[in-house]
Amino acid sequence: MSTAPASSFDLSSLTRHDTLRVDILHPITGKPTGMVVEVAGMDSQRYSEATRSIIDKATAGAPRTSRRARQEATRDMEADALELLVACTVSWTGVMERGAEVPLTPENARRLYAAHPWLRRQVDEAVSDRASFFEEKPSNSSASPATNSA
Repeated sequence: MSTAPASSFDLSSLTRHDTLRVDILHPITGKPTGMVVEVAGMDSQRYSEATRSIIDKATAGAPRTSRRARQEATRDMEADALELLVACTVSWTGVMERGAEVPLTPENARRLYAAHPWLRRQVDEAVSDRASFFEEKPSNSSASPATNSA
């Protein structure tokens, strides 16, 4: 005898967004800086394509087996993580340096993420936070769940 689950999850009750706007917080005070970075999430096509490109680049070389090659592979992974973050940066506003707004280019993103680990961490955490890219749709049913009383 099979029984239906007490509750079930309807996949259509969620809406996934490819991007998320991240309010960058001051590294000391935790207050908003006015900088906003829009990022693509781990389930986006942009993230998938960037990951595929990095894997293609990594597997194009000869197999690495030496100790020196393993050390180089670690450096490559760190560089690859930065490149993935750069690729997932869709837009930004309010990013200032020496009193001037910094336009988003891959070079600027790479440079600023490398120079400001606190900024990189906030953006990286946002990209990795899958839940932030989802929202629940309002229920189509106004009926409340049935309850049994004895």
